[in-house]
Amino acid sequence: MNASSPSTGVGFLAKDPWNPAIRREQMIARHLVQRGLPVRFVQAPADARRLRTDPGNWWAHLRRARFQTVAPGITVTERSTVQPGLRSPAAERLDAGLLASFLRRSGWDPQLSVFMLPWEWRAARALPGRRVFDCTDDWARLLPHARGLPDQLRRIADEADEVVVVNPVLTDLFPGRTPVVVPNGTDETLLTARRTAERRERHAVYVGSVAERFDVDLIRAVLAALPDWTLTVHGQLVFPGSAHAPRDRFLALEPETGGRFRYEGLLPRNRLADVLDGATVGLVPDVAGIALGQSSMKTYDYCARGLPVIATAGHLEHSGETPPHTAVVANAQEMAAAMVAAVDEPVGCAKERIDWAAERTWSRRTDAWLDATLGRRPGRVTGVHPATDPP
Repeated sequence: MNASSPSTGVGFLAKDPWNPAIRREQMIARHLVQRGLPVRFVQAPADARRLRTDPGNWWAHLRRARFQTVAPGITVTERSTVQPGLRSPAAERLDAGLLASFLRRSGWDPQLSVFMLPWEWRAARALPGRRVFDCTDDWARLLPHARGLPDQLRRIADEADEVVVVNPVLTDLFPGRTPVVVPNGTDETLLTARRTAERRERHAVYVGSVAERFDVDLIRAVLAALPDWTLTVHGQLVFPGSAHAPRDRFLALEPETGGRFRYEGLLPRNRLADVLDGATVGLVPDVAGIALGQSSMKTYDYCARGLPVIATAGHLEHSGETPPHTAVVANAQEMAAAMVAAVDEPVGCAKERIDWAAERTWSRRTDAWLDATLGRRPGRVTGVHPATDPP
């Protein structure tokens, strides 16, 4: 470890649980450990609703952390709060106060603390070492019911030692700052996994979290237009607790399509290569208005196996990260046409996608991310348009 690296590692105040360990912060954490930097990982908090189902665990994680080792060099703890800080300014202050106390009582000592939820940032003020905000979403677009976001983002812009964003679109969220753009990346294991599955004809796949931005109406129309195609969705349902109607509409696709649409639940990472190799195309059917500002990890997964990518408008065309031969579509008719066209695409297209993915591995991304968070502004990040690169 060199002298400019954090002597006691990196701490993540994460936006998700550790499991499934497939998201940006988990990928970066694993690569940090490979660089000799231990990681402490605080999961997104469980609010007081958990008192109804698991009161003992909620109380146990309200005052201090209970870290457990989940992988060499990585320890993880749950955290409890009264109510989510996005509910109101009062909720934000209460949650941030609880978080600050939680960290103090837990002996929090990483020299680099990484926040990912803007309503938790107020707790960063009392922490030692460098304090960084890693922005993966346009939170106002993703959570229109959140309160106080403009003030929270302005505070981050004023106080953070560095701001990192996954998409150039997000730089404007932080007035007076020039954030470093470090998009998501490719899981190296997908580039080297053996091919053992045979490609199925006229079969589409979606692999990723399923939330309100998954365009159910679009998929229903596409499958109606292509009666000889099937679509399988693999991923975790992450609808908010109050979003019963969107969740039910998603799950209703299977009976509505006579089983040509199937939801298979969370996919073990060791099966991902086979699932992608067995598909004809990989879909990114996001609602465009919600997707703007994303850096879709599934795009890198698809390309690592050479799979044609068909995506709705939103994040791809704004990110500087559009893979070769990607079809960006505006409606069901265009998506259906792109799926049919992908069946007969030239053989060389798959290799170009794999080469694109190989230039954007998590190892390379972590180097750029670590340089940024430690105050060493990285040079050009692969795939980010020069006009958006930090000076």
